[in-house]
Amino acid sequence: MKTLLTIQSGTSRVTPVSIARQEEAFMNYLQTEGFTHATVVVWQINTIRWGKWEQGTLAFADGQEAKISLWLECRIFNDEKELHLTRQKNRLSGRLVEDGAGEATEYVDACSRFWGECKACESGWMTLRDDDRKLSLTVPEAEGNARFYGLVTRNYIGIHEKTAQAGYTDYRYVKIASADQDVKGDA
Repeated sequence: MKTLLTIQSGTSRVTPVSIARQEEAFMNYLQTEGFTHATVVVWQINTIRWGKWEQGTLAFADGQEAKISLWLECRIFNDEKELHLTRQKNRLSGRLVEDGAGEATEYVDACSRFWGECKACESGWMTLRDDDRKLSLTVPEAEGNARFYGLVTRNYIGIHEKTAQAGYTDYRYVKIASADQDVKGDA
């Protein structure tokens, strides 16, 4: 994994997207854009669901079907790109961000730790639990054998047109990764 919290250089392309809010249109778009493996997170009216896209199949941790008609927002992401869509009447609209193509850019990768420790891994899923808060979250299994996991985001740096100040102009989800840290130093 690239270094976290340091400025990196690369290229990135952003493409506007609007597709029908239908399962077939959604699946076809993912295949057309070359998504073979990706992590999926979906915000529905009553829940947030984690899943994975593998070789043309969408699977969720709860084992239920996609139910795209209930989606409010979704992010489908991997190391190379992210599709971020929100519901706009009968369409899913948003953008596709692809790294390694397009214009020169600078960015910072950061990892935000999920609450809970990895308590179980089975069949490609891992369950994170925080017993004190009585929270659990089942997400696609990540590489490695860690106690804690988090969401890696890529934060793109740009210049504000009016103030000429540098700041983050966009971000995308990259992957779920180990968030274990060795804390060293004086107290």
